[in-house]
Amino acid sequence: MGLLDRFRKEAPHPTELDRISLEQLRQGGADLSRPRHILHFLYFEDEHAARAAGEALSARGYEFEVNPPDEQVAEWVVRAETTRVIDETTVPVYRRFFEQVASEQGGEYDGWEAATKP
Repeated sequence: MGLLDRFRKEAPHPTELDRISLEQLRQGGADLSRPRHILHFLYFEDEHAARAAGEALSARGYEFEVNPPDEQVAEWVVRAETTRVIDETTVPVYRRFFEQVASEQGGEYDGWEAATKP
């Protein structure tokens, strides 16, 4: 182990990040039994893949937008949104779905965020 390795922290596993996000929603007063606005983020190397993923999401009821690379983000970004219940039972299902869509187009799912208030 090198000197710098001692100072690096491993990023939490995505399922741990999901758990933390749900806990933060609860601490913010969220009633997770109620549907709320949710955003999901996917990243792709090219526009064609990003648009194909967006269309797959649209077929499942998500609205989406595709943004080109810019000074802050080097990839094409798909931002999908909807209003649904998000809790310990739904988050793993959403994660598997978005990871599959991203993988099918050679991209990466970067997670979600949700509104505290419905």
